[in-house]
Amino acid sequence: MSGIVECIRKLGYKSFTELQKKAFNKVAGEGRSVLILAPTGSGKTEAAVIPVFYRVRVERLKPIAVIYITPLRALNRDIEGRIKKIASCFGLSVAVRHGDTPERARRELADNPPHVLITTPESFAYIIVNEKLRHYIANTRYLIIDEFHEMVRSKRGLLFLTILYLLGEYHGFKPLRIALSATLSNPSEYLKLLTPMGEDVEVIGDEYVKKMDVKVVVPGKPSSLSLLGDDSVDPRLSYILDAGRRYNGVLVFTNTRSLAEMLGSLLRKLIEKHGLDLKVGVHHGSLSRSRREEAEAGFKQGELNILVATSSMELGIDIGHIDFVIQYLSPRQSSRLIQRIGRSGHRLEGISRGVVLSTGNLLHLLESLILVDEALRNKVEREEVIFKPLDVLAYAIALLVLLNPSGVNRDELYDRLVGHALYRDLSPEEYNRLIEYMVYAHVLRDDGGLLKPTRKTRLYVYRTSMIPSTRDIHVVEVSTGRTIGSLNEEYVILRLRPDDVIILAGEAWRVIGFDDEKGHLYVEKTKGDYAESLIPHWEGENIPVDTRVALRIGEVIDYVKKNKSLPEELKKLLETNVEIPWGLAEELSGYSRIYVDYVEKMNLLIININAGSKVNSLIRDVITYLLRQRFPIVDFTSYSSPYAVLVRVKGYIYPAELINTVKTIIINLGKYIDNNVFLRSIVKDSQALYWRIYQVAQRFGAITPGETRVTRSMLNALADTIIGEEAFKEVLIKDYDLESARSIASLITGGGISVETRVYDDLARHHLEILGYIELPIRKDVVNIDISQYLERLLERELTLLCIKCGYIKQGKVRELLELGKYSCPRCGLATLTIIKGDIEEEKSIIEKLGRGMELKGGERRLLDDLAKRAVILYKFGKQALLVFAGRGVGTSEAVRILNNASRGADLVREIYEREKTFLRVKKYIDSKDDK
Repeated sequence: MSGIVECIRKLGYKSFTELQKKAFNKVAGEGRSVLILAPTGSGKTEAAVIPVFYRVRVERLKPIAVIYITPLRALNRDIEGRIKKIASCFGLSVAVRHGDTPERARRELADNPPHVLITTPESFAYIIVNEKLRHYIANTRYLIIDEFHEMVRSKRGLLFLTILYLLGEYHGFKPLRIALSATLSNPSEYLKLLTPMGEDVEVIGDEYVKKMDVKVVVPGKPSSLSLLGDDSVDPRLSYILDAGRRYNGVLVFTNTRSLAEMLGSLLRKLIEKHGLDLKVGVHHGSLSRSRREEAEAGFKQGELNILVATSSMELGIDIGHIDFVIQYLSPRQSSRLIQRIGRSGHRLEGISRGVVLSTGNLLHLLESLILVDEALRNKVEREEVIFKPLDVLAYAIALLVLLNPSGVNRDELYDRLVGHALYRDLSPEEYNRLIEYMVYAHVLRDDGGLLKPTRKTRLYVYRTSMIPSTRDIHVVEVSTGRTIGSLNEEYVILRLRPDDVIILAGEAWRVIGFDDEKGHLYVEKTKGDYAESLIPHWEGENIPVDTRVALRIGEVIDYVKKNKSLPEELKKLLETNVEIPWGLAEELSGYSRIYVDYVEKMNLLIININAGSKVNSLIRDVITYLLRQRFPIVDFTSYSSPYAVLVRVKGYIYPAELINTVKTIIINLGKYIDNNVFLRSIVKDSQALYWRIYQVAQRFGAITPGETRVTRSMLNALADTIIGEEAFKEVLIKDYDLESARSIASLITGGGISVETRVYDDLARHHLEILGYIELPIRKDVVNIDISQYLERLLERELTLLCIKCGYIKQGKVRELLELGKYSCPRCGLATLTIIKGDIEEEKSIIEKLGRGMELKGGERRLLDDLAKRAVILYKFGKQALLVFAGRGVGTSEAVRILNNASRGADLVREIYEREKTFLRVKKYIDSKDDK
């Protein structure tokens, strides 16, 4: 063994840490399953693999002796290199298998299996249905599960744990389990998910807690490094670049991909403007694998000084030494902050150094301070675990039946399932409904109480995934056609409506319409209505703020009201030379009070309630539902943040009646949310349910992404099925927080929280503070579309001129056709040239039939009449007609209207633009060739 020790030392491991010694004794010495709980950079991976590799070597175990599960493919790549080096010291082979593994490598894996297989939860399922590999899996004695906290809060992780349990029950597959996690709110609670009842599992922590040096910084005036002329953004950009010059490697985290892209772009512009010797890269999940790997390698090799990233960099991908971490704006969760700051000083003896760059907004700043304080005290958010997940169970049962084609006893399977903590509360009725659905869907058949596979079972297992397909929706400016950025499909479907204002790429944009088929969201720059752009219609793909954090902010606001300063434990965490508006706390809700304010000038309700993202989402939907019932002829549009619910009112209501109605709703909140029938009505009235149905239906295999044309009526039909039941459960856990809402409702009922109403003529300063929690971009009072750019787009579009008499065809861009000057047919000389957009085969066919004297059908005659009208329009209006028909959604009748308006003095190009906007709003309801 001396050779092994020397080999490991050469890899840079001079001695074991206390954590690694404990793990070695428990795993290699006592043969115990363990949960290794320690911060990022504490040597958890080594603590797991070294004792396991030692036992494999000593016992001369056959392949595949060890399976290492990681949640990300990128982690597979990263861990493979690290583990291979350690495994080589023990004479063990290592291979990776995931969705991107080439076919040749997969065959080689089956023919020559490794001692150690690194894979993802999904690929593990595919491996065990492969007969060759399943034979080798029977040799597996050790199972290492990385990032265990990610596994328990995702359905893909729950599926893996369910399959693991069923393999043990039916096939005796019970390897020793080593789970690794940096953050876990209640470790003992999740041990029962690692093994059936949590038996024989020990939590291994380290008495040495890795030190974190983290502050909240609100930068003052920037150095000479100014770019935007913005007093809040420029100082933060300047701070990042100064850090890039001071430290060897700076990792900057943002909460959304769009912000990461914008920040990367602004930093590059600033570097170029001032001629700085710095390079910036961007890393997030929407980038291609090659671009992500390029950014990782560039940072690791020192070619990039600063890397701007999202959660894609939270987990342990090796990008070399990180000196300093900057969290750009609030991390919104302490668990994420611990993961992110922990990336610096990655070795255990190193101190993790970093800052949270906050805005000067009072709520944003308090949130940042409290999250830093919670992180330093290692207080993290409770993981969301969906118990008895029916979509997960359906897949696991299908897989089990596939592995046991002679049949699985239906009743015995239920008895075994309720022996696992995840399914302990699964009722016989729920189980039977699930089996009946699977039989109905032909995923399995029930042969006298024996569940057996069908011809569809294998296809179901291979095609169904616990990771529902979602798209990035491209946000496109109507006037220029340029792509501004991208949004997650979920947020577009759930949150956005025409005329909403969103904030993207540092500017405010008004939503025009959504093209579901193309995956395009059309927008224009906002004009005039500043008050509208203040309302946070869209927060981005943002992380929810926990109720515990929001309530603590309320407590701090009460403290500031009384003492005119921060509590000492928070004061020492703040670095700023900017004046913070502490005086505004006087008018804000604290812990023991909720304000219901009505702003008459804006017809806006602002309910200041510090309850967190999910509770406020629930309160928002309860209030909106009940207001629509109470005032059916008034239109209500509502939004929420962790600290407020906003309701826009279109229609007149006496302010006193409105705010008193809302006050009564809040006082009776507990009664409403404890009524299951009412709760179902609320959920069914929300967009969230239909998004969840879409996702759950994919996990059940009922919808195939890319093949199934999904409509609202289809999703509505699924609402009362087992798919709808699972989706309803997801809404209550993922979108709402019922437990916390009940706690707050109890405080209100018991008098611990009072509800007060106020009426204002216009927005007060504290209202701007509430609305300014989400930072607004630099904005001019009026933003006009660039008509010249839109005209350029029209000129670049393709049209076809077709003679309806002789069949002559001329195709080209509008700018080329404008040069013709004369719009009669050059072949026959008649004024019979018509305009066609897109494919012309149908029109050509009609003209050919006409030329041969054949009879036209009804639809063909109507199309010919339309072509004739277009020919008249082209001959009469010439170049103007070409421009008009180049507009998307402009048909013959619309063309006449636009041309008549132009003849009366209207701006022709602007008229075309407005028609195109209207078309994009209603496009999803129509099918037209004029969409070109």
